[in-house]
Amino acid sequence: MSKQTLGFNRALGDMADALNSDITDSEKLHLLVRAAARALGVRGCSLMLLDAQRRRLFHTASHGLSERYLRKGFLEVEKSLTGILDERPVTILDVATDPRIQFQELAQQERITSILSVPVKIKGEVVGILRVYSRTRREFTAAEVQFLITVANLAAIVLESGRFEEAERQPPEAKGEPSFHPTPLTSQLNPATFAHPSEEEFARLLDFYQIEWIYEPRSFALQWEGKAAEMFTPDFYLPALDLYVEMTTLKPGLTTEKNRKVRRLRETHPEVNIKLLARRDYDRLLAKYGHGPLAGAKTHGVGRVLLSAPQVQKRVRQLAKEISHDYEGRHPVLVGVLRGVFCFMADLMRYLTVPADVDFMAISYYGGGSGKAVRVTTDVGISLEGRHILLVEDIVDTGMTLSFVLSHLKARNPASLQVCTLLDKRVRRLADVHLDYVGFEVPDEFLVGYGLDYQEEYRNLPFVALMERKSSNKEPQAKNYLG
Repeated sequence: MSKQTLGFNRALGDMADALNSDITDSEKLHLLVRAAARALGVRGCSLMLLDAQRRRLFHTASHGLSERYLRKGFLEVEKSLTGILDERPVTILDVATDPRIQFQELAQQERITSILSVPVKIKGEVVGILRVYSRTRREFTAAEVQFLITVANLAAIVLESGRFEEAERQPPEAKGEPSFHPTPLTSQLNPATFAHPSEEEFARLLDFYQIEWIYEPRSFALQWEGKAAEMFTPDFYLPALDLYVEMTTLKPGLTTEKNRKVRRLRETHPEVNIKLLARRDYDRLLAKYGHGPLAGAKTHGVGRVLLSAPQVQKRVRQLAKEISHDYEGRHPVLVGVLRGVFCFMADLMRYLTVPADVDFMAISYYGGGSGKAVRVTTDVGISLEGRHILLVEDIVDTGMTLSFVLSHLKARNPASLQVCTLLDKRVRRLADVHLDYVGFEVPDEFLVGYGLDYQEEYRNLPFVALMERKSSNKEPQAKNYLG
């Protein structure tokens, strides 16, 4: 038996012991890549997982690679990973000349010459890649390729185990035959050391709505003087939304500087979609779910009327006329998410001139704890397969809840699925959801009336009004309406 074979066997034995231990999944994966790099005698090793859209890869565990290289940006599947998705190993002998390398200059600065990549598969589905990097030009042998494939299979066992543990934590009605999705494991496999508690709370909110996130994923060069003279690293990247989020809640005095960097990023990288979440925006976002400094604020009562009862009814009639015209001959199903939508839903269906079925569903809402996820608590009773669904909303703001509800309804195989909302608070949007019918675009204020409540009051008002705030500048909690 050769020295290399003995080294491979010893490394695989150590990996098997680690998989059978009580260390975390993240620690197991980091041990696998470290042992693989050492056994192969290479510069480094990295495990990367596909995002939910299977368009990009993000580093999940790595060894021997600099922070600068890890944050260089995401690997685009279409540009460099066709062979991997075909489920075969890919070898790149020289990164300086191979067109499949996205970041050639950075790879050379990292002193990488050759790369070997093998797919990571769960039940035949490619969910990521395991990649090793060599300082010298290297033609990997069949034994080395097979060793790395074995390590990739061990990584898949860890991922599969984490997937089923997550499924077991779901409520009984949410369980089913799971399929691999990296989202539930994101926070487990990429444990973040957050700079501020507000970032951790935001990450929990994203986890609740099952929105995949990566903390401080990459750095952008804002100015160049031979080399990058100024860099900017956004706080979060949401792959499913292709959105970067920069938070300014740590130190209010830094807001001006962060605004400058965001503007500069948009100038130098116009393809990047980034949103600046200021302290005021963040506090309002948490207050929507009954958390944060504004959650317990007091109010005097109803303030200025934003939309009068005649205005509301006139617009509802107009929406019903548009919907009746568009759905002529299709017999739609109107679906509402309880509870704020019931006033709008009742009036809208009365004004329709086409036959329509009506049903409701209910979902859980963010409670601020960890280990929870949004779920359907009461589902639609009507069969939706092959039907034309019109999801009716009272108000849409962040879009996170709406995104979840749309995904749930799409899984019912409808013939079509559209959205009608009375109120659109577009300024608060995070998830880019399409709205087919909109009654009014409204400002970023806390609204009550016509189904919208404050601590279960004011739903019965026939108009939409702003809450009157005390001079303390605090705002009421807003945990009532659909996002």
